[in-house]
Amino acid sequence: MKTTAQEKAIAAWGDHAPAWILALANECDNTSQKKAADRIGYSAAVVNTVLGRTYKGDFNAVEKAVKGALQAEKVMCPVAGELPGHRCQEYQRQPFSATNSMRVKLYQACRSGCPHSRHTKREQ
Repeated sequence: MKTTAQEKAIAAWGDHAPAWILALANECDNTSQKKAADRIGYSAAVVNTVLGRTYKGDFNAVEKAVKGALQAEKVMCPVAGELPGHRCQEYQRQPFSATNSMRVKLYQACRSGCPHSRHTKREQ
């Protein structure tokens, strides 16, 4: 018998699993793990390990991506204005590129004290 993503999440996280975990599991059950992963900007392997509570990366970053993509959470970007939380996470993961002024401003803002930034210090 196949286990649902909801069942996997509850087995790993317990009856008081965070709402964002349940939202991610629900998206997996309604579409697929791959489609859910694409929506939040991560791989299916990350989604699998997050649901199983064995992810070795930054749970907080995945949480923000899920809340932005699946729960309509918005953040106020000092450069781009209001945007979905998962877009904020995507911008933070982008490497520096001088291809356009917006990319340069985003890179600098993400590393200069933005309250939504995952970066702890300015990276140059």
